[in-house]
Amino acid sequence: MGKKEPAESFGAKLKKLREKEGLSLEELGERTDLKPSYLRSLEEDEFLPHVGEIIRLSRTLSVEPSSFMEKDLPASQPARRQKDHEVRTRDYAYKTLTTFEAGSHLMAFRVTIEPESTHKKVVYRHEGEEFIYVVSGRLQLQVGKKHHRLAPGETVRFDSSEKHILKNPGKEPTDLLIVVYAP
Repeated sequence: MGKKEPAESFGAKLKKLREKEGLSLEELGERTDLKPSYLRSLEEDEFLPHVGEIIRLSRTLSVEPSSFMEKDLPASQPARRQKDHEVRTRDYAYKTLTTFEAGSHLMAFRVTIEPESTHKKVVYRHEGEEFIYVVSGRLQLQVGKKHHRLAPGETVRFDSSEKHILKNPGKEPTDLLIVVYAP
């Protein structure tokens, strides 16, 4: 049995896909409304983008968002990048439920948030709308200055361009169906 190849970093994937499309950092920046210097930092694995930016990049580069949302990172990742990834994924587990289709604006995710946890120092904001259905567990959601408490079977829809933070206040994992509309 051969050795398993180490997982490719987010930045390496992004650079490979950008180059495959024949795009410069400036061209990708124009298509995604992200600054070329920011894209360069992503390619150099200095940090991870938030989910909205992953969705925007995946749509522009015609790939599944899940290809950027792997939990495992190669051990060779710089400590800062590794720590940022751990902060972003420590309490959330993402699974893409929809397949990528060019021109599609809807994406669905299954998100599990561990008990009594939140993303510290991670806030989401992305263009479009978001719909959340609580499958199990409890959810505290802050959208701008509004606070929502949701139980199993309850839903919320909001403008995802507003800052939003998801928390699980309970002692059991929270399982969510999240549908994102990204124009």
